[in-house]
Amino acid sequence: MIPRDYITAWRAEAPWVEDAQVEQDLVISRALIDIFSHPVLKDALAFRGGTALYKLFLKPAARYSEDIDLVQVKAEPAGDIMTALRDVLSPWLDDNPRYKQGDGRVTFRFRFQSEDPTPQPLSLKVEINTREHFAVHGLEDIPFEVQSRWYEGACAIPSYGLNELLGTKLRALYQRRKGRDLFDLYVALQHRDSDPERIIETFNAYMEHGGHEVTRTQFTDNLADKLRNRQFGADIGPLLRDGYDWNLEEMAATVSEELISKLNDDH
Repeated sequence: MIPRDYITAWRAEAPWVEDAQVEQDLVISRALIDIFSHPVLKDALAFRGGTALYKLFLKPAARYSEDIDLVQVKAEPAGDIMTALRDVLSPWLDDNPRYKQGDGRVTFRFRFQSEDPTPQPLSLKVEINTREHFAVHGLEDIPFEVQSRWYEGACAIPSYGLNELLGTKLRALYQRRKGRDLFDLYVALQHRDSDPERIIETFNAYMEHGGHEVTRTQFTDNLADKLRNRQFGADIGPLLRDGYDWNLEEMAATVSEELISKLNDDH
């Protein structure tokens, strides 16, 4: 789909270990332009998740991210959004994408073959949260552009501010067992605009919205349990820029000191 020399040139923007990762990164970048240039999608969706952090705020990216997470900003039927998403991505990516709908989510998988000498199957997952129609600190339009020999384009992407993205990332760290969530928080806390108080405010608001409350002790025990699991950090190394060093214990100590320590402990 993409000439190999164009993929090689994109490595300057996406210095990942595998050529297929570089190719996927370029596909994601074009998909974002196409999605948020569409009149229906740009008004109906907001960009969230790890890919949003690294595409919009934490540049150059410290790690590879392989999918697109979106949020439906208004409570309305998702049919028009699903149709529009197929309309913008199917013509150049996959004319017969798989999708599933349920549990407050719509998930598309657009499949394609890599341009490696021995092609490997790749897929772009686009997941839409159709349940959380709110933002603690509002949405903002963030300029985004792609300049490559294969594709050029620009748009404004509706997304959450850095600290709201990090509040939802902190929630992800608590709710699932992926070391990349800890890594992302550690990297982001070094950004000049990160604000632990706003991150915690956002985290508490999202947990309350979901009917949950988490104390400092509960989160501390939760993270300690994850650190004892050898698989917790296994997803980090293959995703990082070449030569990027990381230490799981150091990252946990920083996130605990900067964020978890600020949670209430009333119970």
